[in-house]
Amino acid sequence: MKSEAWRWGLGLFYILAVASIWISASFVVQSVVDAGVSPFLITYICNALFLLYIPLVEIGRYLEDNCGSLVFRRNRRSHLQELGGSEQAILLAEGVLGTREDGSSRFSLAEEGEISHEIPDGSQPENDSIEHIKTLPEQGEVADMGLDAKGRWTRTRVAKVSLSISPFWFLAQLTFNLSLKYTTVTSNTILSSASSLFTFLVSLAFLGEKFTWIKLASVLLCMAGTIIVSLGDSSNSKNLRIIASNPVLGDILALLSAAFYAIYVTLIRKQLPDNDEKSGHASMAQFLGFLGLFNVLIFLPVALILNVTKLESLNTLSWKQFGLIIGKGLLDNVLSDYLWAKAVLLTTTTVATA
Repeated sequence: MKSEAWRWGLGLFYILAVASIWISASFVVQSVVDAGVSPFLITYICNALFLLYIPLVEIGRYLEDNCGSLVFRRNRRSHLQELGGSEQAILLAEGVLGTREDGSSRFSLAEEGEISHEIPDGSQPENDSIEHIKTLPEQGEVADMGLDAKGRWTRTRVAKVSLSISPFWFLAQLTFNLSLKYTTVTSNTILSSASSLFTFLVSLAFLGEKFTWIKLASVLLCMAGTIIVSLGDSSNSKNLRIIASNPVLGDILALLSAAFYAIYVTLIRKQLPDNDEKSGHASMAQFLGFLGLFNVLIFLPVALILNVTKLESLNTLSWKQFGLIIGKGLLDNVLSDYLWAKAVLLTTTTVATA
């Protein structure tokens, strides 16, 4: 119970941090878009910054594989020395593991520190606990499961998941940034919360999330706010025209962004399950790194076409605007999206989006 409460508390803390970063970044995006910068260019640059995760993950893996193995060998050697020099430990091992009829031990401690056992022909284990002893899978079996020797997801397995999710993530970002060109930050922020409705429905259908009246009431309250804001933008369009060129179109784009976000977060929850012995350990940073890589590769032709046709010129950025985009990308994409993806795994998809 303490572990579950700690997971929820940490997840909620991540969500609050992400909400603060997202709202602040929305004002930055709107100021840059109002200055004439393309929303597509902002989305492309910010998502490309996810590539920073790839070298960081590789450095971390190198240190873990080398330095971690060295520390493990030292600890194991000292442990075996203490075990070999302690008569009490030997007597305790013999007393717990049992002996054969001829007085020899049924179990033997291997030189590597692993415990192997032998059962005489025709005899059965003395207790049920021996039957539950599991041997580690062979190295080939681990590779077939998409895991390395340490139970981590292989690069290929993580890359496949990132490739399937990356288009929805890019479209969610693009429609979100594009909506800020036509509507206000207030409308964009509140309408984006409509993703809780889409996420709730998708989670019930595909994730088997438990239905509760509290979740339904929360989703309905979000939708009530969505309707009020949309009607307010439509009726007060004359007053908003100074700061919002096309509030209705902006609201529609914000709703589309919410729908794409719902698909994105549901896919994360479905394809990146909690780390356990069965599914292995999936690196969230590595997932985001490959997400940025595939976004760059998939949408590079689109960026080149827009630049050649002069629909979205890529060489009109000032150094100030470029600095704001990089700062937004580092905080709003690289940091907050990592925290948000972790929050989804620590809580639930509906709670995180609401």
